Amino acid sequence: MAAHSSAPVAERLRRATSGRVVVIGGANTDVIGLSDGPLIERDSNPGRVRLSSGGVARNIAENLARLGVTTHLVTVFGGDHNARELMEECRSLGIGIDGSLVAADLPGPVYLAIHDERGDMALGLNDMRALECLTSDALSSAPCRALLDSADLVIADGNVPAESLGWLADNVDAPLMIDPVSVAKAPRVAPLVPRLAAVTPNALEAGVLLGREVRNRDQARVAARDLVAAGVGAAFVTCGSFGVAFAQGESAGLVPAPAVERVSSATGAGDAFSAGIALSLLAEIPAREAVGVGSVLADLALRSERTVSEEVTLDTLLQRIASSTAEARS
Repeated sequence: MAAHSSAPVAERLRRATSGRVVVIGGANTDVIGLSDGPLIERDSNPGRVRLSSGGVARNIAENLARLGVTTHLVTVFGGDHNARELMEECRSLGIGIDGSLVAADLPGPVYLAIHDERGDMALGLNDMRALECLTSDALSSAPCRALLDSADLVIADGNVPAESLGWLADNVDAPLMIDPVSVAKAPRVAPLVPRLAAVTPNALEAGVLLGREVRNRDQARVAARDLVAAGVGAAFVTCGSFGVAFAQGESAGLVPAPAVERVSSATGAGDAFSAGIALSLLAEIPAREAVGVGSVLADLALRSERTVSEEVTLDTLLQRIASSTAEARS
């Protein structure tokens, strides 16, 4: 990600869609419960339940594919009906899965989340056992290695086993970006911080990467700078409704979150943001502008009950960026 460029942002984003991205990590079936009212613990709550395709890596891959980027997903599918549907949907979206594995004796990964009446997640639970098959031997196999060698950007999520993340850091020539996924899985990423082109933790995950608590906006600003000081090319620490703290080189700051009139579901918003950062890396857009790209995609996800909004296209992204820029100038 370059610190500056003379070409307009829209032009650079359009050119960036000619890049090749390999995304490595989770692909699962999302079971999302949306409560009609305030949640009552230890009781049955009225609401709606929906099933959709999910997984951090898969969600990032779908956003990028919808933007027109040539995208390959390396994951482990289970041997059940859910997994077969996931595979078919990836193909229909134009996401390449030739480097992925099938663990026929394991269920497909599943993510279960309960959201409150505001659309915020109250509880999440995941069964990602199949991802333990994503070993360094699997990543170094001929089909997967060929994909990695041809990539302009490699993205991994924290669902990938620690040993395999280390293998990627040691063996991938393309810039490597990691989304830590959760506080529980962020320790896998911490040793790799000096070798990453970009990292997209939330505040709590950033605290794990740095070995201290990160609880508010001011601490997030410092955390982003400290991650860059530790060797990350660009750090983006998301702080929910407060915005995103970023750092890259000598540039650092906090971009407030845009106002969101309606939140249908928070699931997938962070993954959409990471997809925007990935596109910005390909476009060599400075970190501050990259936050804007990611925030537009996150906003689309928040407004949709789907994990990835069907409204995501490059034209929609560019129109919303242009609109935001015009509003900021007026």
